Amino acid sequence: MKRKNHLYKEILTTEHALEMYKTIKHNCKNKKEVYCFQLNLNQNIQEIISKLELCNYKFDKYRIFMIKEPKYRLIMSEKIEDKIVNHLVAKYILLPALEPSLIDANVATRYEKGSNHAFKLFLKYTNRLFRERKEIYVLKIDISKYFYNIDHEICKNLVRKKIKDKYALKIIDDIIDSTNHAYINNEVRRLVSKEKKRVKGLNIAENSRKNKIETLEEIPMYYKGKGLPIGNMTSQILAVYYLNEVDHYIKENLKFRNYIRYMDDLIIMDTDKEKLKKGYAEIQKKIESLKLATNKKSNLYRLTNGVTFLGYTFKCNKEYKKLIIRYNTQTSRRIKRRLKNLKRFDYEKYLKSKASYKGYLQRCNTSLFQKMMEI
Repeated sequence: MKRKNHLYKEILTTEHALEMYKTIKHNCKNKKEVYCFQLNLNQNIQEIISKLELCNYKFDKYRIFMIKEPKYRLIMSEKIEDKIVNHLVAKYILLPALEPSLIDANVATRYEKGSNHAFKLFLKYTNRLFRERKEIYVLKIDISKYFYNIDHEICKNLVRKKIKDKYALKIIDDIIDSTNHAYINNEVRRLVSKEKKRVKGLNIAENSRKNKIETLEEIPMYYKGKGLPIGNMTSQILAVYYLNEVDHYIKENLKFRNYIRYMDDLIIMDTDKEKLKKGYAEIQKKIESLKLATNKKSNLYRLTNGVTFLGYTFKCNKEYKKLIIRYNTQTSRRIKRRLKNLKRFDYEKYLKSKASYKGYLQRCNTSLFQKMMEI
């Protein structure tokens, strides 16, 4: 496929910038910032376009904050101007260039795919393998600290295989390299230290306190030349694309038909255990060539014993005729806690979340769904 050229000009229009702003303002939690930007909207949009036309747009520092539920993770937020540029680059440069080369089974954060498509693929593959009336094995591969370990130079070179436009490549490089600043790790350390102090003062079981502190200590730092910013639209697309050659290798070279990738979670299903074992060794080599590593959660599972994916536990009976789907305990606890909190503090959002969870829970073969919906 020919490399794409003349992409940069697509982000230089006022109409496109305004379109991105309208998308951002509805999702932006900082309403004060939105209000201030809106006061001089046309001028602010024109300033962004002018800087982009001169190819001297500079991204500001990230605002880093910690999310505690369902687990500790860091989010890197941008000011509105940077969000607009990031969305422009994502929609008008990265997607047109990278999307055509992605396989159907690569599903995370893509239009009309996502977890719903992954779920349907899992059912499709299971039904296909049921016909063989043999033990079904599931190879789960999980990448260790994926976003933090994506190599900048490898990522840039992969992008250059699809994009020729030098101006587009420059702004993509700027976004990729934006994690190289020392202030990011300094802020991460400060947030972790602050949360540790808070946890130590909580009236909770010692075991829970210890687990929380251990989880906090596992939050990674950014090494120079490594990692994508967590929360960027461009980061999501680049992360989806970074393992694209691995996807094609699994499907085309190793000939595994029953494959799903949800960002850094890879699932392969087959009735041939030895083929999966041999394939795993080859896949690891391919992953290591991208300077990534698999973590301890990667393993080979019997579907009759159950396997977790997408927050569900999938298990088939020994006759290989029926797939039993449950949501795991951690998921149900998180949903209960979230619905109870929303019901108390934001009833409108509670109703929307309840409707969303209803679709998620109805997939499971359990009556617990009714109890969850009574909250």
